[in-house]
Amino acid sequence: MPAQNKSVEAKLAALGELDLSSDAAAAQAALRAALAERHYRVVAKAAELAGERLFYDLQVPLRDAYARFLRDPVKADPNCIAKRAIARTLVALECNHVAFFLDGVRYRQMEPVWGGSVDTAVDVRASCAMGLVATGYARALHELTPLLTDSEPVVRQGAIRAIACANPREAELLLRFKAGVGDQEPLVMGDCFAGLLSVAPEESLPFIAQYLNRDVDDDVREAAALALGESRLEAALPCLRQAWDDEMIMTDFRRALLRAAALHRSEAAFDWLLSLIAEGHASVAEPAVRSLAIYPHNDRLRERIESVLAQRNDRRLSEAFAREWPEE
Repeated sequence: MPAQNKSVEAKLAALGELDLSSDAAAAQAALRAALAERHYRVVAKAAELAGERLFYDLQVPLRDAYARFLRDPVKADPNCIAKRAIARTLVALECNHVAFFLDGVRYRQMEPVWGGSVDTAVDVRASCAMGLVATGYARALHELTPLLTDSEPVVRQGAIRAIACANPREAELLLRFKAGVGDQEPLVMGDCFAGLLSVAPEESLPFIAQYLNRDVDDDVREAAALALGESRLEAALPCLRQAWDDEMIMTDFRRALLRAAALHRSEAAFDWLLSLIAEGHASVAEPAVRSLAIYPHNDRLRERIESVLAQRNDRRLSEAFAREWPEE
């Protein structure tokens, strides 16, 4: 191992051994020194530790370190490892430096790969989108709008999540527009639906319920169903049940509806799923059992399922339950 790498490994090991709690002043001094280092891995580790301990006094050294890595960035900070860690930490530290985040949402770092190049600043843009909104900058949403069509799905997701934290009225308009335009990545659509349900729940519920229809792409339908379930809105469950009734055969979408109902976590949702376990065909009952397995520590729910299965006396379902709900 080259001597330089040994030095880097030693510095990383020293950072890992820092006592961050009992002597905060000494820890901050050590992290401040590490942030002044040249090697991107050392700086990234120091930034991560500063974020974990919420050392607010290190915001300026963090920004200074980031600026250093903008000089000859591909060589100084390959894959944006340091800049990514710094951006995330500054968001965690509630940094209100608008100019930093404005530069961050526009930053791209193209690095050579076999057959072309790749943008390694994806996480930087996504983090800075959230940071910019958190500053309260009046034109934050104007700056984030171009990110909704960014070539990278992670950036589009980051922009949507950030927009959902902004002024609800303006956020709803942008998110509705994005949902209407659509996205080739279902996870992006899912974040869009979730954002709408957080900023304007009552108004957005019927809008999103439209995406449960059969003429919608299956992956987008699933994203809409899961967003409705996770919203835990009382009116979301009837939408899921109506979609279930409209889908006459057991499909992947029907399984997604069961998962969405489980995520709803309401007594009404649990009652519905238990009724399917009690009375549904095995092709329905078994996925219903599986959908509820995300609550392995819910003893009351476990007892209710066991009671239903005891009355049904179906060996296959009992075996499925034993697999999905193993005894602790």
